[in-house]
Amino acid sequence: MTWWVLLVLVPLFPVSSSEHNGIRVMTFNIWQSGANVENGQQKIAKHILMINPDIVALQEVYANVTRNLTMMLGHPWVAVERNHSDYPDTAILTRHVVIPATNLSTSGGVGVKIMLRTGYTVGFWSLHLDYSSYGPYAANNKLVDRIEQIMAGENLGRGPQINEILNEMLLKKWLAAVDDVPIFVAGDFNGPSHLDWTERTKKIHGDWVVRWPATKELEEQGFVDTYREIYPNVVSDPGITWSTVNKLNPEWNYTIPEPQDRIDFLFYKGPVVPYQILTYSGCEKPQRIPFHHANDYPSDHFAVFADYTFI
Repeated sequence: MTWWVLLVLVPLFPVSSSEHNGIRVMTFNIWQSGANVENGQQKIAKHILMINPDIVALQEVYANVTRNLTMMLGHPWVAVERNHSDYPDTAILTRHVVIPATNLSTSGGVGVKIMLRTGYTVGFWSLHLDYSSYGPYAANNKLVDRIEQIMAGENLGRGPQINEILNEMLLKKWLAAVDDVPIFVAGDFNGPSHLDWTERTKKIHGDWVVRWPATKELEEQGFVDTYREIYPNVVSDPGITWSTVNKLNPEWNYTIPEPQDRIDFLFYKGPVVPYQILTYSGCEKPQRIPFHHANDYPSDHFAVFADYTFI
């Protein structure tokens, strides 16, 4: 499939909420920029067009990939990348107007203000937190017997990264005006939610209740986890985003189950109300690793998108 075909795709979700006093946002880990499936970058663009969002948070972005994607998506799509030329890793795509001199870059992500063509302005962050010392691996390791062992990786990587973002002076200015201009924090946190690892669910999480710091710190700053606001029942609506294709861990020759969890999030704060949120992996069931190369959906994460109304 060529990018000329992509430009004439009919969206699977054709009604953009920005046309109805609202906004549709998406987070999409693009799995090494589509390198793991055939024609991966074309498929990334295809699925963005299928969802038809106003703003997309991208993770695992290689150099020059956003240039290719905006060409395939067509006018008026533009990109903002984290300030790292060799491996930006995180980026934001939008078909609206990026406000100059509002870019923020940290070790964990990139943020910018965007003016929608309807006149509304939002602050938007794309995050990709540290992948090392993945907490659920420790929690499901039968040799771990103290919560401090699970939290060690969080306190080295993901916890400090979320605090770095929250302590950015420009973000603090955004927060001071959040009653008028909402802020979205979206991305792959490489860690679960404290709202999901509770007494009620600990039997499926290695018998642990864990205060995962990245989501907890955002909650303490007044940000709302969109998925859990709409689907508060963790048992009936787990919202798993990891993984579409990684079900048995390849590091153990596919003999050990890969923990399945919700690690991709859409948080918001300010004058918007969410009314729909979905996880997404295309219309064709992705084939598991190691049979994934011909998959139509190019990622090992579910994408997540949500619609909000401005109030």
